[in-house]
Amino acid sequence: MKTIFSGLFIILFIGIGVMNIYAEEPTDVNSVNDTPVLVSPIINKNNSVTFTYYNPEADEVYIKGNFLPRKKIFGPFSKDGKKKMQRQGDLWVYTTDSLPSDLYTYSFEVDDEPVYDPINPDKVRDVADTLSYFVINGKVADDYLRHNVPHGKIEMVWYPSQLPGFEKRRMAVYLPPHFSSQSTKKYPVLYLLHGSGGDEEAWIECGKVVEIMDNLIAQKRCKPMIVVLPNGNINLAATPGKDPENPHVDPTGNNISSMFGRIESVFMNDIVDFVESRYPVKTDKADRAIAGLSLGGLHTKFITLNNPQSFDYIGLFSAQTTNAMNSHRIEKVLDLNAVWSEIKDTISSIGEGRLGRKITDLTDTDISIYDDEEEKLSAQFNPPPRLYYIAVGKDDFTKRLNDDWRLTLTEHGCTFVYNESDGGHTWENWRRYLVDFLPRLF
Repeated sequence: MKTIFSGLFIILFIGIGVMNIYAEEPTDVNSVNDTPVLVSPIINKNNSVTFTYYNPEADEVYIKGNFLPRKKIFGPFSKDGKKKMQRQGDLWVYTTDSLPSDLYTYSFEVDDEPVYDPINPDKVRDVADTLSYFVINGKVADDYLRHNVPHGKIEMVWYPSQLPGFEKRRMAVYLPPHFSSQSTKKYPVLYLLHGSGGDEEAWIECGKVVEIMDNLIAQKRCKPMIVVLPNGNINLAATPGKDPENPHVDPTGNNISSMFGRIESVFMNDIVDFVESRYPVKTDKADRAIAGLSLGGLHTKFITLNNPQSFDYIGLFSAQTTNAMNSHRIEKVLDLNAVWSEIKDTISSIGEGRLGRKITDLTDTDISIYDDEEEKLSAQFNPPPRLYYIAVGKDDFTKRLNDDWRLTLTEHGCTFVYNESDGGHTWENWRRYLVDFLPRLF
């Protein structure tokens, strides 16, 4: 691969997730009885937004949010900006400039401690952070709101897994409005994958996939379909706190172990076969779509490369297009796998200690998933998929990788749709990519 350095850069920092960075999860420090009756946030007539926070004991309060200019960390990496709130007696107040239509997240920083907005009931979880949010109506954000239209529903489903250490794993499944298990109607299916640090609830919480699907279907902007939201975190069976076998797990953006072929190698047998056995989905290539953001884009790219005639619609949203291993490195890892397997067969106890388990975890992978990329690409585009969609922001730290992958596609005569947006590695972009992608399906 031509982008080893860029790929390694992403692996080191992919835990940044969607770039909302906080020291720890915020907590509500206010007592309801001590808080005056306030409204926050208030969206003004010019679409500026006023935040009011009550805390007579605070010495200093900042507001942090994705509507503020982002602060550079280093290189291409940044985090949400922050602004100092003005004290007015016991209240702290901040008013933004006029904001364009979108969904915005924020929190307060009170004497260096992150705090939810105690007045705003609207919150989303993004990896380990629970953030308050608000919506500026009109244009793009209308798709993210719950309107008076027929609604689909989400099912949380446990399925048997071939992954080592997991007898079962959990996925979320969106069923469109008017779905009935008693009907003989069959639907096309979209497999929608999350990014690093995410899980089967990420697209529901931050991606607003339920609202987007309901609204686009009602407006006949996309066809009714079943949407499968798998958990692509190799270390967790389900969203942290939702696995009864392992209930006390903290969310983390560190998913490096999910970048070594395991998800891709079992995806068809574990997830696609289960969905097709349980739900009334069409099973032809022409009725299957798959898309993923960031880490999910890596999974999407290599699931489809290794199953070239399984998906006719493919979407890469800010995709991590390489796991930073070229063919030479892959051969070395495969050799290491074989040597370690032989050692364990000879000395069975060697793999039982902590170090042994770590080595096993690193070597018990199907790295061949990432090998022979160009040969697999030729098979995937013979015949080509009906849609190969790539979207990335101008400031996204994955843009260099996506540029290299587009060049490879072009050199091999592979056609694709390219959507380059403003902004970076954010949910603001991924929601928009989904809205642009869905009408192109089926």
